Amino acid sequence: MSITTYEFLSILQAQNHEQPKVETNSADYLGVLEHVRSCIALNHATELGAALNDAAAVQTLKVLILKYTTEYMAGIDYDRDGLVERIYQDMAGLGILTRYLQDPTIEEININAYNQVEIVRPTGTDFLYDNDAFASPEAALDIVKRMIRMGGKLLDAQTPQVDSFIGSSTRISATIPPIVPAELGVTASIRKQNKTRITREMLINAGTATADMLDFLTLCLCNKTSVGIAGGTGSGKSSLQSYLINEYITQNEDYNNRVYLIEDTQELNLIKFDVENNRPARVIPNLTQEAPVKVTMFDLTKGALRYHPALIVPAEVRDGAVYQAMSAGQTGHTILTSFHADSARDSYRRLVSLCHMADVNQSDEILMTDCVDAWPIIVFAKQLKDNTRKIMEIFEATGQKDGKVVGHTLYKFNVEDTVRDGRGHITKVIGRHCRMGMISPRLYSRLRDNGAPEQLLQRLFPGAVGEEVA
Repeated sequence: MSITTYEFLSILQAQNHEQPKVETNSADYLGVLEHVRSCIALNHATELGAALNDAAAVQTLKVLILKYTTEYMAGIDYDRDGLVERIYQDMAGLGILTRYLQDPTIEEININAYNQVEIVRPTGTDFLYDNDAFASPEAALDIVKRMIRMGGKLLDAQTPQVDSFIGSSTRISATIPPIVPAELGVTASIRKQNKTRITREMLINAGTATADMLDFLTLCLCNKTSVGIAGGTGSGKSSLQSYLINEYITQNEDYNNRVYLIEDTQELNLIKFDVENNRPARVIPNLTQEAPVKVTMFDLTKGALRYHPALIVPAEVRDGAVYQAMSAGQTGHTILTSFHADSARDSYRRLVSLCHMADVNQSDEILMTDCVDAWPIIVFAKQLKDNTRKIMEIFEATGQKDGKVVGHTLYKFNVEDTVRDGRGHITKVIGRHCRMGMISPRLYSRLRDNGAPEQLLQRLFPGAVGEEVA
């Protein structure tokens, strides 16, 4: 029998207030707790994370706890049910964070201090202060350590800054003293994966982009033209990326759509079966790892070509993996990636600086030329003051001169006005997306020659022409 989220939360709250009595001393309990915790973190991290969102998974987790408890306590008489319940609470009970982690409308939870917690929704941010937050620095630290352990990692004096995950849908980054002041307890950023498939209608209705903009970006990817997505944290890069990959999967009629995906944590929500064409989605998922053997995005991007992919997706690049992706793009592969940058034009300087992290012996001018060739299209996304996410610009680069990118804006979001509340805070940004210019003859020919329908090209860019044939 299924139960509601409210009922599940009530169970958790009751459990947290009714601590079972266990006939073992403190030392004994810490020993069995650490044994069970290590076994489950190593072998059943997914089940541990699932217990936050699925009441049935709670029972699965308790069965695993019982298994490893029995293994550790063989030959000892003890209160089995009580011990299992207590271990479950210490492993999966996440205090004030439980309800927010289970709320599908919440995207992020940011802990600035034990008594300052931010709850981020698409519509805005709520703040938990003092009594509404954690009771003490120690309480906050304990909860965050539990979350880190769910990903099989430790947060302690030896490793005071850690990235981890909860199941397959939530990632967490945390820092503790001595890196942060002891009186704060802990700082952390918890980001939840959006389990909802991002659709064309959702992006259009949210005002993120127009239909023509989405059609153009999809047209580029499906016709061997790479796209880079730039923006800050929370700008909607991942949502747009998920949408474009899913469109790429469903719109490739020749089924030449093998996608090689590289992520640090599993965040992109991709279809597993192409319902429209009654065929499996050809996605090869890869995750970087720190231990036991370090495997970086650079390593995985370098090895991508061995799998003969049509589309390579280094989900978010922060290092020399850009150089490997750029090299793949110059050999005829389509690359979709995202990175942090302040504008579309600045993106190319950012890409050049990341290329240098691969220790390449090339000038900025050469790297700029190569980056323009690899990513002729850059999308710049931004979260505005009213918390809406917009594609602010779609930019076509056509070359470089004196180390600066040459190109023009194809689409732009023009801010026309703002609405402010009584305190002067912006509550609404008023504006509209506009087509600003034509695609270059070179890009027109590139898309057309790779299979883009000329009728669609003319609909998006009336009067555009291709390169003249010599």
